[in-house]
Amino acid sequence: MSRPGATVVDTDVFSRVYVNPVAADSRAQEWRDVLAGRPTVISFQTQGEVLSGARQANWGAARMVRLLEVLQRTPTIYADVDVVGAYAALSADCRAEGHPLHDKIHTADRWIAACAIAKHFELLSGDAIFQGAPNLNVLN
Repeated sequence: MSRPGATVVDTDVFSRVYVNPVAADSRAQEWRDVLAGRPTVISFQTQGEVLSGARQANWGAARMVRLLEVLQRTPTIYADVDVVGAYAALSADCRAEGHPLHDKIHTADRWIAACAIAKHFELLSGDAIFQGAPNLNVLN
């Protein structure tokens, strides 16, 4: 994954911009504007969360096919040695600094952040938990 200038989007951004773009979220247009012209990638964690959410909501066959098509054309960062190393460092650094991202409830968020850190990409999120996380470049 060597896309200079790529942006990792978290699950909220991906869902509202790419999966369900008509959902009522005042931030969606702002996110689309920020992402205009930028290669966009997701983490394996986002892929899993989106699929899980669709299954839990009992999406019909046609809607699932559309979701799978969106996921197929979206570059995805999978866990590799760099991502695992970034996750371990992020977890330890957040704990040492007292950053709330180290809390167990944010395990999924740490994986998303670790993907961005490992690949030297920026992260776009609607979640303030990422602000000030060590070695993470968050787009505002």
